[in-house]
Amino acid sequence: MTFQPRTPVALISIHGDPDIAIGQEEAGGQNVYVRQVGEALATLGWPVDMFTRRSHPEQPLIVNHSPNCRTIRLIAGPEEFIPRDQGFPYLLEFVDKFQAFQTETGIEYELIHTNYWLSGWVGLELKKRYPLRQVHTYHSIGIVKYQSVPDIPQIAQTRLNIDQLCLETAERIV
Repeated sequence: MTFQPRTPVALISIHGDPDIAIGQEEAGGQNVYVRQVGEALATLGWPVDMFTRRSHPEQPLIVNHSPNCRTIRLIAGPEEFIPRDQGFPYLLEFVDKFQAFQTETGIEYELIHTNYWLSGWVGLELKKRYPLRQVHTYHSIGIVKYQSVPDIPQIAQTRLNIDQLCLETAERIV
C-alpha cells in the first residue's frame, strides 16, 4: 500500500511523556494513549511528533519510534518531575520552545492534538500565533474531578477556564 505525503501532526502531552516507562511517577493511561494514537497515525502515513516536557537531564531530547513517529522533549522549566498541578508556570516557555523547534526544523504543523488541560492551554496559545486546527482530548474534566476531591488545588479555576475554552474553540473533542 502506498501512502500520499501528509501534513505533520503535533501531539502535545506536557506531563504525559509517551516514551516514559509505565509505572513511573504519574505515568499511566495518558502516556499509553498518546503513544498509541501517535503510532496509529504514523502507520496511516501521517508524520507524527509527540511533544512533552523533559523531566530529567539524561532523557534524550528526541526518540524515534518508527520512521513517522517520534517523541520530542522540550526543556521548559527545571529538568525534573513536576506534578501536573504545578506545571502551569512553565507552559509559556513550552510554547516558545515549540516555536523554536518549528523554526529550527522548518516543520509547520497545521494540526495539533492536545491532551489534558495543560496541553490544551498550549494549543490555545499556539492558535493565537499560527493558523492551526486543534483536536483536544480531556483525559479528565475539572468540573467533574473537583466534585470528588477533598482538597481542590489553587490552580482549579484556571483549569476550569481552560477546559471551557478548549470545548468552545477546538475543532474536535475526543
